[in-house]
Amino acid sequence: MKKRWMKLFVAILFMGIALPVLALQTEAASKDVTKQMASDKDLKQVCKMMAAYTTAMDISDKASADQRTLALSDADKLSIAAFVRYYYKDDYGYTNNELKAESKALFGKAASTGIIKKTGKTDLLVCSADKKYVAEPFMYCGGEFGDSIPKYKIKKVTRIRKNVYQIVIDNKLGVYGEKGSDTVGTTILKVKKTKASQYGYIVKGIAYSGADR
Repeated sequence: MKKRWMKLFVAILFMGIALPVLALQTEAASKDVTKQMASDKDLKQVCKMMAAYTTAMDISDKASADQRTLALSDADKLSIAAFVRYYYKDDYGYTNNELKAESKALFGKAASTGIIKKTGKTDLLVCSADKKYVAEPFMYCGGEFGDSIPKYKIKKVTRIRKNVYQIVIDNKLGVYGEKGSDTVGTTILKVKKTKASQYGYIVKGIAYSGADR
């Protein structure tokens, strides 16, 4: 399957709504644990993957500086699961079980793939497969970053309660062969630490906004 430049995303998932403030608020007993969590490889990996996804949303042709909170519906989960497998596992053809397993690992609960086949559903980054490209029933149908490189920087980690954290992340974008990167947005994640996931954490909430351009 030929890769496409991110600007050519034919279906960008904006399942959330614009909010005046980020929805993932910290609670009264919260504590700044940025220094303690800085070396947590599992947490950094989850932040890297989720920030890459929200960066893709921020630079798409439907980008907006408005703040958005994802509902984490099955549509959200499937699109993110396909994005993660495509970019971090070099996999663009998926079975039903692969998508369900990936979504469960990322979010703690498997998403139903039934929504992919619904008529007129075009806002997913995963679709029914074109058999010219893959043998599996589903395939990645989003775009790519081209010469750009998604990067991230964890700004703050707050422990909300035991094993539950909120992370503020700068979304950054660099270019192959060039030094430095530009900040293109902000992501706020809410995650829960758990041994039940291969990633060590499951994502409980995602809010993001693009940089003013």
